[in-house]
Amino acid sequence: MRNLLLALPLATLTAACGGEPLAPETPSVADEATGQAAQQVTLDGTYTWRVNEISFTSSAIGSATNRTCFLSALGGSLQENPSNDGVRSFAGVNISDDRWLIVVRQNADAALSTTARCVNTAANRTAEVSWSNGEAAKVLGAVTADRRCFLTRVEASGAFNSTSEYVRVWNDGLNWYLGGDLADAGGARAICVDIPDSVGNGWQLISGSGGQSTDLAYNPGGVACFLSGIGGRFNQDSYSDGVSVDYNSGTLTWEMALSPFKRGWAHCVK
Repeated sequence: MRNLLLALPLATLTAACGGEPLAPETPSVADEATGQAAQQVTLDGTYTWRVNEISFTSSAIGSATNRTCFLSALGGSLQENPSNDGVRSFAGVNISDDRWLIVVRQNADAALSTTARCVNTAANRTAEVSWSNGEAAKVLGAVTADRRCFLTRVEASGAFNSTSEYVRVWNDGLNWYLGGDLADAGGARAICVDIPDSVGNGWQLISGSGGQSTDLAYNPGGVACFLSGIGGRFNQDSYSDGVSVDYNSGTLTWEMALSPFKRGWAHCVK
């Protein structure tokens, strides 16, 4: 079973797989004018794709022209299937034929879900970079005043079975990197794009047996938040067991929530 959920501010629409999603309304992300030309960056779609059986599925979620999508939630199981050893499960987004696809490959009969959000800019977008356990951290690109980098995909076949495992993006003031610490087969992908301002210095959250959540940033109409890192135990047959960054329209606040024994990193931009 698979379905595509498009998040709307006041409702959720469920669409059958294979159809073109309607363009949902989303909170705006405004940036100040540069030069004399007024510019505005806005969120352009929130999409959730999920399966609960062995399968590879995908759905088109819109153009890649002047539009970039990042991971904002992951839930369920990424554990290996002994009868199909070495085949990685994965979830996230990628570009194909100048359009964004949301994709899930599940290697076991268990729930796996991902949510992506898209922003209407592709300014100086970098090529997608892939990292796997056992490799040195990969360089995503040089640090610039406007460059922001986030995850686009997480994958595993045996990794993410302990609280110490993770993948994330970070910078050292010179370069942006993608890397992590995984005990078994797994990895991640990431992309960078120019968005003028960063809000705060980023957040890292680690949950124990009871889960955890925190407010990230107040958004009266100009802030968006995405996942820059994810970790912990992704071994439960439940779509809701994971890490997510969501917008609370009631409190006008971006929030990050972790199920038990997870790690999450998030950054906000405007």
